[in-house]
Amino acid sequence: MLFPDTTYPNQPYEFWNSHSNICDSATGNLRFLCDGMRLYDTLGGIIENGDSLQPNKIYAQNCCPAGIPNTQGSLILPKGSNGFYYVFSPTITDSTYNYLIVNPQLGKFPYDLLQYHIVNMNANGGLGKVVQKNIPLLTNRELARVGMMACRHANGYDWWLLKQGFDTNLIYTFLVTKDNVDLIFTQGFSEPKFGLYDAWGQSCFSTDGEKYAFATGGVNSQGDKLFIADFDRCTGLLSNPKSVHSPLHSSNTILDTIYPGEKDTAITGLAFSPNDNFLYISKGFNLYQYELNEPDSILAWYHVQHGPDTIYQWSVNYYQLQKGIDKRIYIGKRDASGKQNSVINFPDLKGSACGFCKKCLRNEIGLDVSTSLANMPDFNLGPLLPCWPLENSQLAVGSKQLEVYPNPGSTIFYIKNAQGKKKEMYSSIGQLILASTKDEIDVRRLSKGVYYLRCGYQTKKVIIE
Repeated sequence: MLFPDTTYPNQPYEFWNSHSNICDSATGNLRFLCDGMRLYDTLGGIIENGDSLQPNKIYAQNCCPAGIPNTQGSLILPKGSNGFYYVFSPTITDSTYNYLIVNPQLGKFPYDLLQYHIVNMNANGGLGKVVQKNIPLLTNRELARVGMMACRHANGYDWWLLKQGFDTNLIYTFLVTKDNVDLIFTQGFSEPKFGLYDAWGQSCFSTDGEKYAFATGGVNSQGDKLFIADFDRCTGLLSNPKSVHSPLHSSNTILDTIYPGEKDTAITGLAFSPNDNFLYISKGFNLYQYELNEPDSILAWYHVQHGPDTIYQWSVNYYQLQKGIDKRIYIGKRDASGKQNSVINFPDLKGSACGFCKKCLRNEIGLDVSTSLANMPDFNLGPLLPCWPLENSQLAVGSKQLEVYPNPGSTIFYIKNAQGKKKEMYSSIGQLILASTKDEIDVRRLSKGVYYLRCGYQTKKVIIE
């Protein structure tokens, strides 16, 4: 991704693998973008208060010219529909940075901080302003440098944000609403074990939002494995986990000279096909298609491409994959130059019919540039109803509104306008806790936290303190 530099017009900004952007839904025009370090407006300038989005050490190392080289280093989500946005960025604190630099024998470099920023795009005549910055969301946790993606909640307006932990397959799930960002739960899976090297990789959701996939790794570090699980847009829970080995191509590439014995093992990018029948996988010089419902592990794989799409120095690695609204899959490049990217034109079709097209996406600005892809969720995914627990007051038109008091409370909740009706109490992750037809519910035995009380087609959020 390029963006013209108004100060130095002959030297455009380069946005590497950590960048993200967001566009206006009505016009498709760019609103602003992020390189993982800073935020830029549509005129090419840094948004007011939009610099220094990272701690000092990593900011000094990566701020210029092009941001962090790891994929999914930033993500932008709307904060309601009022022109405000969240910008999420995983990073590393100065103290952990110093510790890992002086202890290279550890063989790892995890992040330990997930933070977010709030942008008001109504400010400065639509050029925007960062109104809150560097808000901690996760601290003192070992986090993967890659693996951060969001899926629209089943209610059609909130979001689930998933962030991968480091080494073990640990996944942090956040609920993002117009008012808050909350860690709802953490899920851990025994397989696959990804290893200590997480310089590249990607997480993604299927087109219908019902599956999640992630892979990361490097040289000889189980980088050939990927994780696939079912995803519940109502609760945010992952289930039916599956660990899959990708093929190991035995032919030599230039990577075998640089990293003897690697054999192009590391998965660098993932993308589901528009019809969700296939998962596409990129490695350094290889592209594969995996048929999700094929029980034969050999027949499930098709080798789409082997070797670079051009001479080595102009196409170092295939990198992250991104599904476009035109139902094509676009292929990014890592630390590469050149004016073209390759594309998969018909990803819903099996085998060679998928239509890999070498260098079919051309940059017309006349410069040789790094051509990575923006980290963007699927904004076209609509609501999925009915779905509980949800606060769907719109389903209660024509009936008296459900009332619960005192709320917050710690002993007994009293319920009004639901006499004789069945009431159900759910946890924040959608588990049924209790059911009753009484208008008084004793909650003294329940843990403190957020719950949902459902009665008929109405749901109320209640807090036990």
